[in-house]
Amino acid sequence: MYYTLKYDQVFKNVFYRDKKLLKIFLTNIMHHVDSSFKIETLDIRNSELTKDRLYIKNKIIDILVKTNDKVINIEINSDYSINIKNRNFLYLCSALVSDTDKDVSYKTIDQHIQINFIFQGKNKKGISIYEYRDINDRKILTDMIKTIDINVDYFIYEWYNKNKSKEYYNKYKDILIVGMEKEDLLNIKDDDYMDKIVNDIDSLNKDNKFHQLFTDEEDRIKLRNGYIEEGIEEGIARGLKQGLKQGLKQGLKQGLEQGIEQGKLEDAKKMLEKNYPIEDIIEITGLTKEQIENILL
Repeated sequence: MYYTLKYDQVFKNVFYRDKKLLKIFLTNIMHHVDSSFKIETLDIRNSELTKDRLYIKNKIIDILVKTNDKVINIEINSDYSINIKNRNFLYLCSALVSDTDKDVSYKTIDQHIQINFIFQGKNKKGISIYEYRDINDRKILTDMIKTIDINVDYFIYEWYNKNKSKEYYNKYKDILIVGMEKEDLLNIKDDDYMDKIVNDIDSLNKDNKFHQLFTDEEDRIKLRNGYIEEGIEEGIARGLKQGLKQGLKQGLKQGLEQGIEQGKLEDAKKMLEKNYPIEDIIEITGLTKEQIENILL
């Protein structure tokens, strides 16, 4: 398996570690929606993540950066369901609220922007911008919050449809590289900036530690999904046995809860066997410290 920038683990590892690379990438991406956008200073806000902890899946945030007068959160969303949309918006609001807790004027609060790289097929719009506006006269109520959705599939399809036009590539290469598969990615022979991204991706794929942890994460997801499926099956069986609507509803609920809980415990057990810190296991599974310690008994 070759992991590309479609995977948020890869995206985060490539751009989090190199501030210069991130600055160029972010500037180029923002120029598609605001040609005047510039970055004089760039500070990575989630700096509590150490180099080693970058290998651990962070389910809340990919990269949060502070530019001159903006705070920008970048997310890779392979699944863009309503739950993910709500989660992203709530996180953006939380970051905004966190900034307003500081001793600053409401007039000087930085604009908070959410950039979502999504994969929604060729027939969806390429770039969508969401602002807080009046539904009738379209007047902006506040410019403190903005969401930018970039449908990578759309740009990849257009590029292929234009026979991989060099002109199209030069214009949208920062978006295209997020959606490229291995063959196209490794054939890039461009400037130092693009070559550096490709080399970093390739180095990660040759890193046994990264591959192993990525595999472990996929295994945990499969295990959790398996237990959820078992829970659903148990719930349906119990509901049918109890009969009528209430019995089915209660059975489904109990089955789901048991399946999900068992999945979390199995995840925690596996991570303990691999010597994950308990704090990280708590963050990933949502279990309490007591529940995790009981696994060791």
